[in-house]
Amino acid sequence: MGLFSILPGLRNALADPDIAIDLGTANTRLYAQGKGLIADEPSLVRFDTETGSVEAIGKRAAKLAVASTDEHARDVAPLRAGVIADVDAAASLLTPLLRRARFLGIVRPRVLACAPTDAREEEREAIVEAVRRAGAASVQLAPEPLAAAIGAGLDVSSPYAQMLVDVGHGVTDIAVISSGALITSSALRTACSDMHAAVRRAILDSHGTMLYSQEAERLTREVGVVSGDGSATSLSALGSDPDTGREVRIVVSSREIARAIDPVATTIVNAVRNSVRDLPETLSCEVIESGICLTGGGAHLPGFADLIARETSLDVRPAADPLRAVINGARQMLAVGALTSLWTLRA
Repeated sequence: MGLFSILPGLRNALADPDIAIDLGTANTRLYAQGKGLIADEPSLVRFDTETGSVEAIGKRAAKLAVASTDEHARDVAPLRAGVIADVDAAASLLTPLLRRARFLGIVRPRVLACAPTDAREEEREAIVEAVRRAGAASVQLAPEPLAAAIGAGLDVSSPYAQMLVDVGHGVTDIAVISSGALITSSALRTACSDMHAAVRRAILDSHGTMLYSQEAERLTREVGVVSGDGSATSLSALGSDPDTGREVRIVVSSREIARAIDPVATTIVNAVRNSVRDLPETLSCEVIESGICLTGGGAHLPGFADLIARETSLDVRPAADPLRAVINGARQMLAVGALTSLWTLRA
């Protein structure tokens, strides 16, 4: 038995498990081979401004940020619109998460991370740098909609075109997939976070109250996209007085929430409709037959799939587990890469 036939087994024995990462604007998810899903945490880091050290990450950082009055703390969201805006904060977020996967291996793990299809070269490089600084031996990138399609259960190896729309927190990715590759793709840096921001602005204008971020998210999820003639309901919400900072509980109408969401939802739907319209005739026929698979947080938004279906005249099917479609797909891609030693996935 030669040295090269021994090396792969030796590496496996000495290495930490290979890891798949869905580094999202709102949440970061990690899967480690042999351990399963090891992290599903808010993408947030809290720094101590006096020492520059990390005070908390993820769920603990989010909990501290809700009612914090600590003037020596700074909360940083490392990602904006689906890409890294702060490499230092991203590395600080990922470092303790990667440690959770350790088996006390001598060799650091290989990582498969996902990126939006419109990520520029420098934005992809930022992902690689942050993951390497967090402790990875090597990093490969995969397009998010391809991972989402696999995680949603689509047969991406099929030669027939299938469309996937991934409406995340910071970016909407629209792709047509055939024979294991992206045939067409486009991304829109308008997504669920823009709906939440629109709701906060509307409530500030009409009620003089700054909704807490988590309250804007909750109201968006509860109301969703509804037609103008829908019956109105009253909803209680928490926020703060922008002048005094005092906590305020208000009652809002579902109609005003729907009105705030509508322009953002329309922007996303128009992008999907334009993508369908611009398909070559052969692809268009196949997509008409297969329909659209909807993943990401947008798949949970009431009425959103129906709106896309109505505007595109296509069947729209939300994935069974839309929030974890990307990490579930990356997990499956990771297994194939580890088994075949082919880490040449298209970025």
